[in-house]
Amino acid sequence: MLALCLCLSGATSAAQSQTPFGANGFPGVIKAQDFDQGGEGVAYHDSDSVNSHAYYRPDEAVDIGIRGSGTYEVRTSPGEWLEYTVNVAQGGRYELALSYSLPSGTGAVRIGWDGANEVPVTLPATGGHGTFQSYKVPVPIDIPQGTHVLRLTFVGGDLYVRQLGSARLAGRAFYLSRSGAGAKDGSSWSQAFSADQLQTTLNQTLQPGDTLYVAGGVYQSSTPFSFSLTTSGTDALHKKVVGVDLGQGLPVFKGQWNPANPGASSKSYAFLRFTGAHYWDIERLSAENYYYGVRADTSSHLQLSELHLSQIREGLALSHVSDSKVSRSDARKYTKRGIRFIEDVSDLLVEDFLADATLGDSTWPTEAYPFGVSIENPADPTLPTHDVVFNRVTARNNTFTTASTGDYQNGDGFSLERSAFGISFLNSAALDNTDGGWDDKSQAAYYENCVALRNKRNFRLWNDSAQPTTLNNVLSAFAQKHDTYSTAGLWSQGYVEVYGSTFYANAGSEIVLENNATPAARVKIVNSIASDATACGSVASKEGGTTLEWVNSRLCDGAAASPVPLRAPRADWTGDPADAFNPADASVLQGYRPAP
Repeated sequence: MLALCLCLSGATSAAQSQTPFGANGFPGVIKAQDFDQGGEGVAYHDSDSVNSHAYYRPDEAVDIGIRGSGTYEVRTSPGEWLEYTVNVAQGGRYELALSYSLPSGTGAVRIGWDGANEVPVTLPATGGHGTFQSYKVPVPIDIPQGTHVLRLTFVGGDLYVRQLGSARLAGRAFYLSRSGAGAKDGSSWSQAFSADQLQTTLNQTLQPGDTLYVAGGVYQSSTPFSFSLTTSGTDALHKKVVGVDLGQGLPVFKGQWNPANPGASSKSYAFLRFTGAHYWDIERLSAENYYYGVRADTSSHLQLSELHLSQIREGLALSHVSDSKVSRSDARKYTKRGIRFIEDVSDLLVEDFLADATLGDSTWPTEAYPFGVSIENPADPTLPTHDVVFNRVTARNNTFTTASTGDYQNGDGFSLERSAFGISFLNSAALDNTDGGWDDKSQAAYYENCVALRNKRNFRLWNDSAQPTTLNNVLSAFAQKHDTYSTAGLWSQGYVEVYGSTFYANAGSEIVLENNATPAARVKIVNSIASDATACGSVASKEGGTTLEWVNSRLCDGAAASPVPLRAPRADWTGDPADAFNPADASVLQGYRPAP
Protein backbone atom coordinates (compact mmCIF):
# COMPACT_ATOMS: atom_id res chain seq x y z
CA MET A 1 0.00 0.00 0.00
CA LEU A 2 1.27 3.44 -0.88
CA ALA A 3 1.26 5.64 2.18
CA LEU A 4 -0.05 9.10 1.39
CA CYS A 5 2.51 10.91 3.53
CA LEU A 6 1.28 14.23 4.84
CA CYS A 7 4.11 15.01 7.21
CA LEU A 8 6.76 17.51 8.19
CA SER A 9 9.40 16.32 5.84
CA GLY A 10 9.06 18.21 2.54
CA ALA A 11 8.67 16.47 -0.81
CA THR A 12 6.49 13.48 -1.67
CA SER A 13 5.90 11.51 -4.84
CA ALA A 14 3.68 12.70 -7.67
CA ALA A 15 0.81 10.58 -6.43
CA GLN A 16 0.95 12.17 -2.98
CA SER A 17 -0.12 15.42 -1.40
CA GLN A 18 2.53 18.16 -1.36
CA THR A 19 1.34 19.86 1.83
CA PRO A 20 2.05 18.71 5.41
CA PHE A 21 -1.09 17.67 7.28
CA GLY A 22 -1.69 20.55 9.64
CA ALA A 23 2.03 21.16 10.20
CA ASN A 24 3.01 24.44 11.87
CA GLY A 25 -0.52 25.78 11.50
CA PHE A 26 -0.53 25.42 7.68
CA PRO A 27 -3.49 23.55 6.19
CA GLY A 28 -2.77 20.16 4.70
CA VAL A 29 -4.41 18.87 1.54
CA ILE A 30 -5.30 15.34 0.52
CA LYS A 31 -5.99 15.20 -3.21
CA ALA A 32 -8.92 12.92 -3.86
CA GLN A 33 -7.17 11.01 -6.67
CA ASP A 34 -4.19 10.14 -4.47
CA PHE A 35 -5.90 7.36 -2.51
CA ASP A 36 -3.83 4.44 -1.22
CA GLN A 37 -2.61 1.59 -3.39
CA GLY A 38 -3.92 -1.89 -2.76
CA GLY A 39 -6.87 -2.13 -5.09
CA GLU A 40 -10.57 -2.90 -4.78
CA GLY A 41 -11.74 -3.70 -1.26
CA VAL A 42 -8.39 -2.67 0.25
CA ALA A 43 -7.69 0.93 -0.71
CA TYR A 44 -11.07 1.72 -2.18
CA HIS A 45 -14.43 0.34 -3.21
CA ASP A 46 -15.88 1.29 -6.60
CA SER A 47 -19.25 0.23 -7.98
CA ASP A 48 -17.72 -1.09 -11.20
CA SER A 49 -14.33 -2.41 -12.28
CA VAL A 50 -13.48 0.25 -14.89
CA ASN A 51 -11.96 3.73 -14.62
CA SER A 52 -14.45 5.38 -16.97
CA HIS A 53 -12.09 8.18 -17.97
CA ALA A 54 -8.58 6.69 -17.62
CA TYR A 55 -6.91 10.11 -17.34
CA TYR A 56 -5.01 9.17 -14.18
CA ARG A 57 -4.23 5.79 -12.56
CA PRO A 58 -5.95 4.02 -15.47
CA ASP A 59 -5.44 0.56 -13.95
CA GLU A 60 -7.56 1.45 -10.90
CA ALA A 61 -11.37 1.21 -10.98
CA VAL A 62 -11.92 4.62 -9.36
CA ASP A 63 -13.43 7.07 -11.87
CA ILE A 64 -11.03 10.03 -12.11
CA GLY A 65 -12.02 12.88 -14.41
CA ILE A 66 -10.20 16.09 -15.35
CA ARG A 67 -11.18 19.69 -15.99
CA GLY A 68 -9.74 22.00 -18.67
CA SER A 69 -7.55 23.51 -15.96
CA GLY A 70 -5.86 20.15 -15.51
CA THR A 71 -7.41 19.56 -12.11
CA TYR A 72 -8.36 15.97 -11.34
CA GLU A 73 -11.62 15.01 -9.64
CA VAL A 74 -13.00 11.71 -8.36
CA ARG A 75 -16.51 11.06 -9.66
CA THR A 76 -18.39 9.01 -7.10
CA SER A 77 -21.50 6.92 -6.57
CA PRO A 78 -23.25 6.09 -3.26
CA GLY A 79 -21.65 3.15 -1.50
CA GLU A 80 -18.14 3.80 -2.77
CA TRP A 81 -15.22 4.71 -0.50
CA LEU A 82 -11.56 5.77 -0.63
CA GLU A 83 -8.78 5.39 1.95
CA TYR A 84 -5.71 7.55 2.57
CA THR A 85 -2.83 6.73 4.90
CA VAL A 86 -1.61 9.84 6.71
CA ASN A 87 1.25 10.55 9.10
CA VAL A 88 0.23 13.05 11.74
CA ALA A 89 3.27 14.76 13.23
CA GLN A 90 1.34 16.51 15.98
CA GLY A 91 -1.84 15.12 17.49
CA GLY A 92 -4.80 17.32 18.24
CA ARG A 93 -8.13 18.54 16.93
CA TYR A 94 -8.35 19.00 13.18
CA GLU A 95 -10.86 20.97 11.16
CA LEU A 96 -11.64 19.43 7.76
CA ALA A 97 -12.93 21.01 4.57
CA LEU A 98 -14.14 19.07 1.53
CA SER A 99 -13.87 20.49 -2.01
CA TYR A 100 -16.67 19.04 -4.15
CA SER A 101 -19.41 19.70 -6.70
CA LEU A 102 -23.04 18.56 -6.66
CA PRO A 103 -25.60 19.71 -9.26
CA SER A 104 -28.73 19.48 -7.10
CA GLY A 105 -30.24 18.08 -3.93
CA THR A 106 -28.01 17.17 -1.03
CA GLY A 107 -25.01 14.90 -0.78
CA ALA A 108 -23.88 12.79 2.15
CA VAL A 109 -20.47 11.45 3.08
CA ARG A 110 -18.85 9.94 6.16
CA ILE A 111 -15.30 10.77 7.20
CA GLY A 112 -13.62 8.39 9.62
CA TRP A 113 -10.20 7.17 10.63
CA ASP A 114 -8.77 3.81 11.70
CA GLY A 115 -12.03 2.01 11.00
CA ALA A 116 -14.10 4.04 13.45
CA ASN A 117 -14.81 7.59 14.65
CA GLU A 118 -16.97 8.35 11.63
CA VAL A 119 -18.39 11.85 11.25
CA PRO A 120 -21.48 12.13 9.02
CA VAL A 121 -21.50 15.18 6.72
CA THR A 122 -24.41 16.58 4.70
CA LEU A 123 -23.39 18.66 1.69
CA PRO A 124 -25.53 21.30 -0.07
CA ALA A 125 -25.80 21.50 -3.87
CA THR A 126 -23.26 23.67 -5.71
CA GLY A 127 -25.35 24.16 -8.87
CA GLY A 128 -23.39 22.02 -11.31
CA HIS A 129 -20.58 19.48 -11.67
CA GLY A 130 -18.27 22.22 -12.86
CA THR A 131 -18.96 24.40 -9.84
CA PHE A 132 -16.78 23.37 -6.92
CA GLN A 133 -16.95 24.75 -3.42
CA SER A 134 -15.27 24.08 -0.11
CA TYR A 135 -17.46 22.89 2.75
CA LYS A 136 -16.13 23.05 6.29
CA VAL A 137 -17.06 19.93 8.27
CA PRO A 138 -18.90 21.25 11.35
CA VAL A 139 -17.48 18.64 13.73
CA PRO A 140 -13.69 18.63 14.25
CA ILE A 141 -11.96 15.25 14.51
CA ASP A 142 -9.36 14.24 17.07
CA ILE A 143 -6.28 12.52 15.64
CA PRO A 144 -3.35 11.45 17.80
CA GLN A 145 0.25 11.63 16.68
CA GLY A 146 1.24 8.77 14.38
CA THR A 147 0.15 6.95 11.24
CA HIS A 148 -3.58 6.59 10.57
CA VAL A 149 -5.93 5.55 7.80
CA LEU A 150 -8.58 8.07 6.86
CA ARG A 151 -11.64 6.79 4.98
CA LEU A 152 -13.99 8.91 2.88
CA THR A 153 -17.30 7.08 2.31
CA PHE A 154 -19.87 8.36 -0.18
CA VAL A 155 -23.39 7.85 1.12
CA GLY A 156 -25.66 9.83 -1.18
CA GLY A 157 -25.70 12.31 -4.05
CA ASP A 158 -23.94 12.69 -7.42
CA LEU A 159 -20.69 14.02 -5.94
CA TYR A 160 -17.44 14.96 -7.66
CA VAL A 161 -14.61 15.42 -5.14
CA ARG A 162 -11.27 17.21 -5.57
CA GLN A 163 -9.62 17.33 -2.18
CA LEU A 164 -9.89 17.22 1.59
CA GLY A 165 -8.12 20.04 3.41
CA SER A 166 -7.24 20.18 7.08
CA ALA A 167 -6.08 22.64 9.70
CA ARG A 168 -5.01 21.96 13.25
CA LEU A 169 -7.11 23.81 15.80
CA ALA A 170 -5.79 25.58 18.88
CA GLY A 171 -4.57 23.51 21.79
CA ARG A 172 -1.75 21.15 22.64
CA ALA A 173 -1.64 17.34 22.58
CA PHE A 174 -0.36 15.26 25.49
CA TYR A 175 0.09 11.49 25.77
CA LEU A 176 -0.32 9.07 28.68
CA SER A 177 0.27 5.32 29.03
CA ARG A 178 0.09 2.92 31.96
CA SER A 179 3.80 3.05 32.84
CA GLY A 180 4.82 6.11 30.85
CA ALA A 181 7.94 6.35 28.71
CA GLY A 182 11.17 8.33 28.33
CA ALA A 183 11.18 11.62 30.20
CA LYS A 184 7.47 11.22 31.01
CA ASP A 185 6.74 14.79 30.01
CA GLY A 186 3.73 13.78 27.90
CA SER A 187 5.06 15.38 24.71
CA SER A 188 4.73 12.22 22.58
CA TRP A 189 4.06 8.49 22.91
CA SER A 190 7.80 7.95 23.38
CA GLN A 191 7.76 10.48 26.25
CA ALA A 192 4.29 9.63 27.62
CA PHE A 193 3.06 10.56 31.07
CA SER A 194 2.50 7.58 33.37
CA ALA A 195 -0.89 6.80 34.92
CA ASP A 196 0.48 7.96 38.29
CA GLN A 197 0.58 11.47 36.80
CA LEU A 198 -3.09 11.37 35.75
CA GLN A 199 -4.58 13.80 38.27
CA THR A 200 -1.86 16.41 37.86
CA THR A 201 -2.16 16.15 34.10
CA LEU A 202 -5.93 16.58 34.06
CA ASN A 203 -6.25 19.52 36.39
CA GLN A 204 -2.90 21.32 36.15
CA THR A 205 -1.19 20.48 32.86
CA LEU A 206 -4.20 20.54 30.54
CA GLN A 207 -5.34 24.00 29.55
CA PRO A 208 -8.44 24.94 27.52
CA GLY A 209 -8.10 23.51 24.01
CA ASP A 210 -5.65 20.76 25.05
CA THR A 211 -6.21 17.03 24.45
CA LEU A 212 -4.87 14.12 26.51
CA TYR A 213 -4.54 10.87 24.56
CA VAL A 214 -4.61 7.74 26.72
CA ALA A 215 -2.97 4.59 25.37
CA GLY A 216 -4.90 1.32 25.38
CA GLY A 217 -4.28 -1.47 27.86
CA VAL A 218 -5.31 -2.35 31.40
CA TYR A 219 -4.97 0.27 34.16
CA GLN A 220 -5.11 -1.44 37.53
CA SER A 221 -3.63 -0.48 40.89
CA SER A 222 -4.03 -1.13 44.60
CA THR A 223 -5.35 2.44 44.67
CA PRO A 224 -7.66 2.48 41.63
CA PHE A 225 -7.22 5.27 39.13
CA SER A 226 -9.92 7.91 38.85
CA PHE A 227 -10.44 10.86 36.53
CA SER A 228 -11.32 13.47 39.15
CA LEU A 229 -12.10 16.62 37.18
CA THR A 230 -12.36 19.94 38.99
CA THR A 231 -11.13 22.40 36.33
CA SER A 232 -12.80 23.60 33.13
CA GLY A 233 -12.30 24.38 29.50
CA THR A 234 -14.12 27.22 27.78
CA ASP A 235 -16.99 27.45 25.33
CA ALA A 236 -14.55 27.84 22.43
CA LEU A 237 -11.81 25.57 23.78
CA HIS A 238 -12.89 22.41 25.54
CA LYS A 239 -10.54 20.14 27.45
CA LYS A 240 -10.45 16.63 25.97
CA VAL A 241 -9.49 13.09 26.91
CA VAL A 242 -9.41 10.45 24.15
CA GLY A 243 -8.58 6.76 24.48
CA VAL A 244 -6.40 5.35 21.70
CA ASP A 245 -6.00 1.73 20.58
CA LEU A 246 -2.30 1.18 19.89
CA GLY A 247 -2.72 -2.57 19.46
CA GLN A 248 -3.90 -3.48 22.97
CA GLY A 249 -7.49 -2.35 22.63
CA LEU A 250 -8.93 0.76 24.24
CA PRO A 251 -7.92 1.75 27.79
CA VAL A 252 -9.64 -0.33 30.50
CA PHE A 253 -9.58 1.03 34.06
CA LYS A 254 -10.28 -1.49 36.83
CA GLY A 255 -11.49 -0.66 40.32
CA GLN A 256 -12.20 -2.78 43.39
CA TRP A 257 -15.96 -2.45 43.83
CA ASN A 258 -17.59 -5.84 44.43
CA PRO A 259 -21.22 -6.70 43.55
CA ALA A 260 -21.35 -8.96 46.62
CA ASN A 261 -21.20 -5.79 48.75
CA PRO A 262 -22.74 -3.21 46.41
CA GLY A 263 -23.16 -0.42 48.96
CA ALA A 264 -19.41 -0.14 49.62
CA SER A 265 -17.32 1.97 47.25
CA SER A 266 -14.06 0.19 48.24
CA LYS A 267 -11.70 3.01 47.18
CA SER A 268 -13.45 2.92 43.79
CA TYR A 269 -16.09 5.62 44.20
CA ALA A 270 -16.16 6.87 40.61
CA PHE A 271 -14.23 6.29 37.41
CA LEU A 272 -15.10 9.75 36.03
CA ARG A 273 -15.85 12.32 38.75
CA PHE A 274 -16.90 15.83 37.67
CA THR A 275 -17.18 18.45 40.41
CA GLY A 276 -17.78 22.01 39.25
CA ALA A 277 -16.18 21.06 35.93
CA HIS A 278 -17.34 22.48 32.61
CA TYR A 279 -16.51 22.07 28.90
CA TRP A 280 -14.95 18.61 29.00
CA ASP A 281 -15.05 16.04 26.16
CA ILE A 282 -14.26 12.45 27.23
CA GLU A 283 -14.31 9.56 24.78
CA ARG A 284 -13.24 5.98 24.11
CA LEU A 285 -12.58 4.73 27.65
CA SER A 286 -13.72 1.60 29.52
CA ALA A 287 -14.14 0.98 33.24
CA GLU A 288 -14.95 -2.03 35.40
CA ASN A 289 -15.70 -2.51 39.11
CA TYR A 290 -16.43 1.06 40.18
CA TYR A 291 -19.32 2.18 42.39
CA TYR A 292 -20.13 4.84 39.78
CA GLY A 293 -18.96 4.78 36.20
CA VAL A 294 -19.64 8.53 35.95
CA ARG A 295 -20.60 10.80 38.85
CA ALA A 296 -21.14 14.45 37.91
CA ASP A 297 -22.29 17.31 40.11
CA THR A 298 -22.61 21.05 39.43
CA SER A 299 -21.11 20.67 35.96
CA SER A 300 -22.10 21.57 32.42
CA HIS A 301 -21.18 21.25 28.74
CA LEU A 302 -19.92 17.70 29.09
CA GLN A 303 -19.56 15.58 25.95
CA LEU A 304 -19.19 11.91 26.89
CA SER A 305 -18.94 9.32 24.12
CA GLU A 306 -17.83 5.73 23.61
CA LEU A 307 -17.70 5.03 27.34
CA HIS A 308 -18.05 1.35 28.20
CA LEU A 309 -18.97 0.73 31.83
CA SER A 310 -19.40 -2.77 33.24
CA GLN A 311 -19.66 -4.59 36.58
CA ILE A 312 -20.64 -1.42 38.40
CA ARG A 313 -23.32 -0.30 40.81
CA GLU A 314 -24.48 2.65 38.68
CA GLY A 315 -23.41 3.67 35.20
CA LEU A 316 -24.03 7.42 35.23
CA ALA A 317 -25.30 9.45 38.19
CA LEU A 318 -25.86 13.16 37.52
CA SER A 319 -27.09 16.09 39.57
CA HIS A 320 -27.04 19.80 38.69
CA VAL A 321 -25.80 19.02 35.19
CA SER A 322 -26.87 20.90 32.06
CA ASP A 323 -26.12 21.42 28.37
CA SER A 324 -24.45 18.05 27.94
CA LYS A 325 -24.50 14.93 25.76
CA VAL A 326 -23.87 11.22 26.36
CA SER A 327 -23.54 9.13 23.20
CA ARG A 328 -22.43 5.76 21.80
CA SER A 329 -21.93 4.33 25.28
CA ASP A 330 -23.20 1.52 27.48
CA ALA A 331 -23.64 0.33 31.03
CA ARG A 332 -23.63 -3.46 31.35
CA LYS A 333 -23.95 -5.65 34.42
CA TYR A 334 -24.89 -3.09 37.02
CA THR A 335 -26.66 -3.89 40.27
CA LYS A 336 -28.76 -0.74 40.67
CA ARG A 337 -29.07 1.73 37.76
CA GLY A 338 -27.71 2.26 34.27
CA ILE A 339 -28.45 6.01 34.19
CA ARG A 340 -29.59 8.04 37.21
CA PHE A 341 -30.67 11.68 37.18
CA ILE A 342 -30.80 12.75 40.82
CA GLU A 343 -31.95 16.36 40.46
CA ASP A 344 -31.64 19.48 38.32
CA VAL A 345 -30.53 17.79 35.09
CA SER A 346 -31.56 19.78 32.02
CA ASP A 347 -30.90 20.34 28.34
CA LEU A 348 -29.26 16.97 27.96
CA LEU A 349 -29.19 14.41 25.14
CA VAL A 350 -28.60 10.69 25.68
CA GLU A 351 -28.08 9.00 22.32
CA ASP A 352 -27.11 5.48 21.26
CA PHE A 353 -26.91 4.09 24.79
CA LEU A 354 -27.45 0.55 26.09
CA ALA A 355 -28.38 -0.05 29.73
CA ASP A 356 -28.45 -3.82 30.33
CA ALA A 357 -28.45 -4.86 33.98
CA THR A 358 -27.63 -8.56 33.58
CA LEU A 359 -26.92 -9.27 29.90
CA GLY A 360 -29.25 -12.22 30.46
CA ASP A 361 -26.91 -13.76 33.06
CA SER A 362 -29.17 -15.10 35.84
CA THR A 363 -26.22 -15.32 38.25
CA TRP A 364 -25.51 -11.59 38.13
CA PRO A 365 -26.90 -10.02 41.35
CA THR A 366 -29.20 -7.02 41.19
CA GLU A 367 -30.52 -4.95 44.08
CA ALA A 368 -34.16 -4.15 44.72
CA TYR A 369 -35.60 -1.69 42.16
CA PRO A 370 -32.99 -1.92 39.41
CA PHE A 371 -33.61 0.63 36.65
CA GLY A 372 -32.12 1.13 33.22
CA VAL A 373 -32.89 4.85 33.38
CA SER A 374 -34.08 6.57 36.56
CA ILE A 375 -35.24 10.19 36.85
CA GLU A 376 -35.86 10.93 40.52
CA ASN A 377 -37.88 13.47 42.47
CA PRO A 378 -35.40 16.08 43.74
CA ALA A 379 -34.79 16.76 47.41
CA ASP A 380 -35.50 20.40 46.57
CA PRO A 381 -38.82 20.49 44.65
CA THR A 382 -37.71 23.63 42.80
CA LEU A 383 -34.94 21.64 41.03
CA PRO A 384 -36.67 19.04 38.84
CA THR A 385 -35.08 17.34 35.87
CA HIS A 386 -36.43 18.66 32.57
CA ASP A 387 -35.81 19.00 28.84
CA VAL A 388 -34.00 15.71 28.35
CA VAL A 389 -34.03 13.69 25.11
CA PHE A 390 -33.34 9.96 24.91
CA ASN A 391 -32.65 8.84 21.32
CA ARG A 392 -31.85 5.23 20.44
CA VAL A 393 -31.60 4.19 24.08
CA THR A 394 -32.27 0.57 25.06
CA ALA A 395 -33.01 -0.47 28.65
CA ARG A 396 -32.96 -4.22 29.09
CA ASN A 397 -32.90 -7.01 31.68
CA ASN A 398 -33.61 -4.83 34.70
CA THR A 399 -34.80 -7.74 36.79
CA PHE A 400 -35.21 -8.48 40.48
CA THR A 401 -36.96 -11.52 41.89
CA THR A 402 -37.77 -12.11 45.55
CA ALA A 403 -38.14 -15.50 47.17
CA SER A 404 -41.91 -15.29 47.53
CA THR A 405 -43.88 -15.71 44.32
CA GLY A 406 -46.63 -13.51 45.79
CA ASP A 407 -44.32 -10.50 46.07
CA TYR A 408 -44.40 -7.68 43.54
CA GLN A 409 -41.37 -8.26 41.34
CA ASN A 410 -39.76 -4.95 40.45
CA GLY A 411 -37.32 -3.67 37.89
CA ASP A 412 -38.08 -1.00 35.25
CA GLY A 413 -36.48 -0.18 31.94
CA PHE A 414 -37.26 3.54 32.34
CA SER A 415 -38.51 5.00 35.63
CA LEU A 416 -39.56 8.68 35.85
CA GLU A 417 -40.98 10.47 38.88
CA ARG A 418 -43.70 13.14 38.83
CA SER A 419 -41.52 16.24 39.09
CA ALA A 420 -39.84 15.63 35.70
CA PHE A 421 -41.15 17.40 32.61
CA GLY A 422 -40.19 17.97 28.99
CA ILE A 423 -38.84 14.43 28.56
CA SER A 424 -38.74 12.84 25.09
CA PHE A 425 -38.08 9.25 24.06
CA LEU A 426 -37.17 8.68 20.40
CA ASN A 427 -36.35 5.38 18.68
CA SER A 428 -35.85 3.70 22.04
CA ALA A 429 -36.62 0.25 23.48
CA ALA A 430 -37.52 -1.39 26.80
CA LEU A 431 -37.05 -5.16 26.76
CA ASP A 432 -37.26 -8.00 29.29
CA ASN A 433 -37.72 -5.97 32.48
CA THR A 434 -39.64 -7.59 35.35
CA ASP A 435 -41.93 -4.59 35.94
CA GLY A 436 -42.45 -1.61 33.66
CA GLY A 437 -40.85 -1.16 30.29
CA TRP A 438 -41.59 2.49 30.95
CA ASP A 439 -42.93 3.41 34.40
CA ASP A 440 -43.45 7.09 33.69
CA LYS A 441 -44.99 9.49 36.19
CA SER A 442 -43.51 12.57 34.52
CA GLN A 443 -45.54 15.40 33.07
CA ALA A 444 -46.62 15.25 29.40
CA ALA A 445 -43.74 13.14 28.08
CA TYR A 446 -43.37 12.47 24.34
CA TYR A 447 -42.65 9.07 22.73
CA GLU A 448 -41.89 8.39 19.06
CA ASN A 449 -40.78 5.17 17.33
CA CYS A 450 -40.36 3.32 20.63
CA VAL A 451 -40.85 -0.40 21.33
CA ALA A 452 -41.55 -2.32 24.53
CA LEU A 453 -41.63 -6.12 24.70
CA ARG A 454 -41.77 -8.79 27.39
CA ASN A 455 -42.11 -6.42 30.32
CA LYS A 456 -44.90 -6.89 32.86
CA ARG A 457 -46.49 -3.60 31.82
CA ASN A 458 -44.87 -2.36 28.64
CA PHE A 459 -46.01 1.27 28.95
CA ARG A 460 -47.10 2.35 32.45
CA LEU A 461 -48.09 6.01 32.26
CA TRP A 462 -49.33 8.14 35.17
CA ASN A 463 -49.36 11.63 33.67
CA ASP A 464 -51.63 14.00 35.63
CA SER A 465 -50.72 17.12 33.62
CA ALA A 466 -53.31 19.20 31.76
CA GLN A 467 -51.36 18.21 28.61
CA PRO A 468 -51.27 14.59 27.44
CA THR A 469 -48.38 12.21 27.40
CA THR A 470 -48.16 11.43 23.67
CA LEU A 471 -47.23 8.12 22.04
CA ASN A 472 -46.59 8.29 18.30
CA ASN A 473 -45.76 5.12 16.35
CA VAL A 474 -44.96 2.82 19.27
CA LEU A 475 -45.05 -0.96 19.54
CA SER A 476 -46.10 -2.81 22.68
CA ALA A 477 -46.05 -6.60 22.44
CA PHE A 478 -45.93 -9.78 24.48
CA ALA A 479 -46.19 -8.23 27.93
CA GLN A 480 -45.85 -11.14 30.34
CA LYS A 481 -46.41 -12.01 33.95
CA HIS A 482 -43.49 -12.00 36.35
CA ASP A 483 -45.65 -12.24 39.49
CA THR A 484 -49.36 -12.44 40.38
CA TYR A 485 -50.05 -8.81 39.42
CA SER A 486 -51.72 -7.65 36.21
CA THR A 487 -50.01 -7.20 32.87
CA ALA A 488 -50.82 -4.73 30.10
CA GLY A 489 -49.64 -3.36 26.79
CA LEU A 490 -50.60 0.12 28.02
CA TRP A 491 -51.52 0.75 31.66
CA SER A 492 -52.61 4.22 32.66
CA GLN A 493 -54.27 6.24 35.34
CA GLY A 494 -53.55 9.57 33.64
CA TYR A 495 -54.00 11.60 30.45
CA VAL A 496 -52.57 9.85 27.37
CA GLU A 497 -52.98 10.14 23.59
CA VAL A 498 -51.73 7.43 21.22
CA TYR A 499 -51.27 7.68 17.44
CA GLY A 500 -50.36 5.08 14.80
CA SER A 501 -49.32 2.39 17.27
CA THR A 502 -49.68 -1.37 17.80
CA PHE A 503 -50.56 -3.30 20.96
CA TYR A 504 -50.19 -7.00 20.27
CA ALA A 505 -50.41 -10.31 22.16
CA ASN A 506 -50.00 -8.75 25.58
CA ALA A 507 -51.00 -11.07 28.43
CA GLY A 508 -54.22 -9.88 30.07
CA SER A 509 -55.70 -6.87 28.31
CA GLU A 510 -53.99 -4.73 25.71
CA ILE A 511 -55.16 -1.59 27.52
CA VAL A 512 -55.72 -1.28 31.29
CA LEU A 513 -57.15 1.93 32.77
CA GLU A 514 -57.37 2.58 36.50
CA ASN A 515 -58.97 5.24 38.64
CA ASN A 516 -56.65 5.45 41.62
CA ALA A 517 -56.03 9.18 41.44
CA THR A 518 -57.57 12.45 40.33
CA PRO A 519 -57.94 12.87 37.41
CA ALA A 520 -58.87 9.32 36.42
CA ALA A 521 -57.36 7.70 33.34
CA ARG A 522 -58.31 9.45 30.10
CA VAL A 523 -56.88 7.76 27.00
CA LYS A 524 -57.44 8.44 23.30
CA ILE A 525 -56.08 5.97 20.72
CA VAL A 526 -56.01 6.92 17.02
CA ASN A 527 -55.09 4.97 13.83
CA SER A 528 -53.81 2.07 15.88
CA ILE A 529 -54.01 -1.72 16.17
CA ALA A 530 -54.90 -3.66 19.32
CA SER A 531 -54.97 -7.40 18.74
CA ASP A 532 -54.38 -10.79 20.31
CA ALA A 533 -52.32 -13.31 18.38
CA THR A 534 -55.04 -15.98 18.25
CA ALA A 535 -58.51 -15.92 19.83
CA CYS A 536 -59.62 -12.43 20.77
CA GLY A 537 -60.29 -11.53 24.36
CA SER A 538 -61.30 -8.22 25.86
CA VAL A 539 -59.10 -5.53 24.32
CA ALA A 540 -59.41 -3.24 27.33
CA SER A 541 -60.00 -3.33 31.06
CA LYS A 542 -61.49 -0.12 32.49
CA GLU A 543 -62.33 0.93 36.00
CA GLY A 544 -65.32 3.16 36.62
CA GLY A 545 -64.78 6.83 35.88
CA THR A 546 -62.07 6.21 33.27
CA THR A 547 -62.37 7.19 29.60
CA LEU A 548 -61.11 5.28 26.54
CA GLU A 549 -61.72 6.62 23.02
CA TRP A 550 -60.84 4.67 19.88
CA VAL A 551 -60.56 6.56 16.57
CA ASN A 552 -60.11 4.79 13.21
CA SER A 553 -58.39 1.79 14.80
CA ARG A 554 -58.35 -1.99 14.20
CA LEU A 555 -59.38 -4.00 17.25
CA CYS A 556 -59.45 -7.68 18.12
CA ASP A 557 -62.09 -7.29 20.82
CA GLY A 558 -64.21 -10.18 22.02
CA ALA A 559 -64.70 -13.78 20.85
CA ALA A 560 -66.60 -12.73 17.71
CA ALA A 561 -63.69 -10.62 16.44
CA SER A 562 -60.70 -11.73 14.39
CA PRO A 563 -57.01 -11.11 15.12
CA VAL A 564 -55.20 -8.55 12.97
CA PRO A 565 -52.55 -10.55 11.04
CA LEU A 566 -49.02 -9.18 11.28
CA ARG A 567 -46.09 -10.24 9.12
CA ALA A 568 -43.81 -12.21 11.43
CA PRO A 569 -44.39 -11.29 15.09
CA ARG A 570 -42.34 -13.34 17.53
CA ALA A 571 -42.29 -13.34 21.30
CA ASP A 572 -38.46 -13.30 21.27
CA TRP A 573 -38.19 -10.42 18.76
CA THR A 574 -35.46 -7.86 19.42
CA GLY A 575 -35.59 -5.89 16.18
CA ASP A 576 -34.92 -8.29 13.30
CA PRO A 577 -36.69 -8.33 10.93
CA ALA A 578 -37.59 -4.69 11.39
CA ASP A 579 -41.01 -5.07 9.74
CA ALA A 580 -42.10 -8.12 11.79
CA PHE A 581 -45.04 -6.24 13.32
CA ASN A 582 -46.23 -4.54 10.13
CA PRO A 583 -49.76 -5.55 9.07
CA ALA A 584 -49.71 -8.57 6.76
CA ASP A 585 -52.37 -6.89 4.65
CA ALA A 586 -50.84 -3.86 2.92
CA SER A 587 -54.26 -2.20 2.79
CA VAL A 588 -54.26 -1.92 6.58
CA LEU A 589 -52.82 1.54 7.20
CA GLN A 590 -53.14 1.63 10.97
CA GLY A 591 -50.50 0.61 13.44
CA TYR A 592 -46.81 0.83 14.14
CA ARG A 593 -44.21 0.92 11.37
CA PRO A 594 -40.44 0.75 12.01
CA ALA A 595 -38.64 4.05 11.58
CA PRO A 596 -36.60 4.19 8.35
